[in-house]
Amino acid sequence: MESTKIRVPAEVLTGLEAVRLSGLTNMLDRPRVTALAFDMGYAETAFWVNDNRGQYAKGIFQGFAVAEPESEAAAPPNDRAQSRHVAPQGACEHNGEVTRQQDNSGDTRDGGAI
Repeated sequence: MESTKIRVPAEVLTGLEAVRLSGLTNMLDRPRVTALAFDMGYAETAFWVNDNRGQYAKGIFQGFAVAEPESEAAAPPNDRAQSRHVAPQGACEHNGEVTRQQDNSGDTRDGGAI
């Protein structure tokens, strides 16, 4: 039985490789892999691992490969709302709470949690 590598975006594969090479966790520890990817600046990898748990598990044993980017003509139109992984403009996360950053004039916009 020949195994097929799991296709992932190049950015995701780069993050997975960075976590693996760090040696800070066993790649089977999915929650830790997700946390390390996020901490190392590979947020897209962290989101992909969290959202694609089954594919991630298969990839651990079958391997990962870069997915060929689809041409825009072949891709179906995106009728979904903005990704939940994108913070509102000007927002930042601090201790699990998303707040608005201060603008250059010194005024603060929406200081509460969103």
